[in-house]
Amino acid sequence: MSIAMKTKLYTLPEFAKRYQLPDVYGASVACFDSNQGLLDSLERGALSANFYSIILMIYGSADYSINGHAVHAEMHDMLVLPPYAVLRYLGCNSRAAGAHLLVEASYFEQILAIDEQLRGTIPIEIFLTIPLFSLDEVKAAELYQHYEQLRKAIHQPHIYKGEMVKYLVHIMQLFLAEQLYGGNVSTHDLKHKENIFKIFIYLASQNFRRERQVKFYADKLNITSTYLSRTVREISGNTVYGYLSSFLYNEACKLLKTTSKTVGEIADELSFNDQSAFTNFFKSKSGISPLAYRAGKPGTT
Repeated sequence: MSIAMKTKLYTLPEFAKRYQLPDVYGASVACFDSNQGLLDSLERGALSANFYSIILMIYGSADYSINGHAVHAEMHDMLVLPPYAVLRYLGCNSRAAGAHLLVEASYFEQILAIDEQLRGTIPIEIFLTIPLFSLDEVKAAELYQHYEQLRKAIHQPHIYKGEMVKYLVHIMQLFLAEQLYGGNVSTHDLKHKENIFKIFIYLASQNFRRERQVKFYADKLNITSTYLSRTVREISGNTVYGYLSSFLYNEACKLLKTTSKTVGEIADELSFNDQSAFTNFFKSKSGISPLAYRAGKPGTT
């Protein structure tokens, strides 16, 4: 009997259900951590799947057969299995632990096709020839951070979950291309950065009265504060705080002109520590006090 006839073929939903994976996004993406117990629960026969598997060995080691070729993965190694590769799990040591990302093939290729620089640079066949990449400690930590951000995006309810999952899968694709081509593929992805910027503006418009820390918005987007700050400046030339200040000042002007609320009440509504802090902020933007603005006296803006 041929290898193909002995092979169990899984779709991503079937695999997720079979092994009760906790972090699954539809039929497209799944994340899970593995240890010796989970690895030993894998079927002993050959299996194949309609998804990409990206595995980072965090500790210990594990042995596999991929299309009949033995592969030994150790700590900080990245194993990449393309769709329909024939995998046999052979065993692992007691310290084995890994992070696994599964991405359905058509979803992976759809995201890849958006980026003109990456399109055609990650052929399935290359991972049949080079399935294992030895990462240094820094690169392994970077890959694990990408994995954790993606798992967080999948796990948490989010109005922009679809966009963020696509963005983070694309980041993984950029990481793969970097390993394949030695960093020669540009990681500048204007389309995804523009999406992040648009989502930030929406979130800022909804939350500026209460939340004015970069970390709040970065956490909502499942990215780092540094990356959000750099993206906003790169796309717009402005800063995160610059946008929040503009929203805040415009709202203050509206409340002063269209309501009879006191300066103290407005300061409280806009989450300033006290009336003095609000007054100082308003004067820094307008050149006059809130009461002078309400009275219609000219300022500097």
